[in-house]
Order: sequence, then C-alpha cells, then structure tokens
Amino acid sequence: MAIKGLRELHYAIIESEDNASTTYGEVKPLGPAMALNLAPSVNRANLRADDGVLFSDSAKGPIAVTLNTAYLEKDVEADILGKTIDENGGITDSGDDDAPYIAIGGKAESARGGFEFFWVYRIKLAPAEENKETKQETPAYQTSNLSGEAIPRLHDKAEKYKMWDQDPSITDKTVFDEWFNEVIDKNWAPAV
Repeated sequence: MAIKGLRELHYAIIESEDNASTTYGEVKPLGPAMALNLAPSVNRANLRADDGVLFSDSAKGPIAVTLNTAYLEKDVEADILGKTIDENGGITDSGDDDAPYIAIGGKAESARGGFEFFWVYRIKLAPAEENKETKQETPAYQTSNLSGEAIPRLHDKAEKYKMWDQDPSITDKTVFDEWFNEVIDKNWAPAV
C-alpha cells in the first residue's frame, strides 16, 4: 500500500508477558512523528545438489527499528529508554538505564484515501546518537534517531498488526475509534 505520511505515534509499555499473554500499560502519545522505519531481516539458505538448487529456506530475524520524532517530552524519554527524572526535573542517563519493551502504534495516510493504522507489538529502543552543531546561514534542525529492534511477542509470536480504515471487509469501524486507547490486535472486540 502506498503511504504518504505518518502521524499520531503512540506507545504502551509492556507491563507483563509470558507464554500465555502480554499485558500493556496505558497508551500514551509518543511525540510529533517524523519517521518510523521497520527493516525486517531475513536469512536465506540454499541446498545445492545435482548442479542446481534443490531446496531453499529462510528464517526471520529481528526487525530493525529507527524512530525519529521532532522531540520527546522528558517523561516519554524516561519511559521508553528506562531513564530517571530527578527531583530537580532533570533527566539522567545512567549505566543502569534499562529500556522496557514497548508497543508503538500510529497511522499513515494512504495514497488510496483514508489511513492505515498500525501497531508494532514488542520493541526495545536504545538511546539515540546526539548531534549538536552551531547555527549556519541556512537553518538546519538536528533531531535524534532512536534505534532498536522489534521481536515477536512471547505468547503468540505476533510482531505487528495493521488495518486500512477504508477496507470494505472491516464491518466494525469502531476499532479505529479505539486504536489509541489500547494496543489493538486480532483479538480486539468492541466493549459491550
């Protein structure tokens, strides 16, 4: 599907997970969206015999994630990177920082009209490289790219989920009203 935008990025921290279920915390706004790149890794192998390829197989690896926002509020940065906000209101980077697994969701405008809504279920981000440089004659903004990996959830091996709000086969469109209230997956059902 051709996409021509990105907006309304949200996140939710994984509060607990095991082989039976994944529990997410409150869904919160992430920051003004600039880019979210997901690059799946696939390892391939061929078995050659009789001067040709007899079998071919592949295995999926982690999805490389690059996230860029215009800025992150300090409470968001602390949440998604496991940092600490001190009593003075400053944010501390520490060797003890432990980023939690989070889900990231958002929506992207479709070239066919409407929006593609998505959730990526289990991401661990790393601190961004920071670049600061003096002003030049032509203004240039410096924003940080967070990187990390997305891996399957433990309980169902799901990695991501998406829906197009113009899809005629989706009969209950209220799912899009709830998209940023909870982490949506194939088991979503409207509240009764």
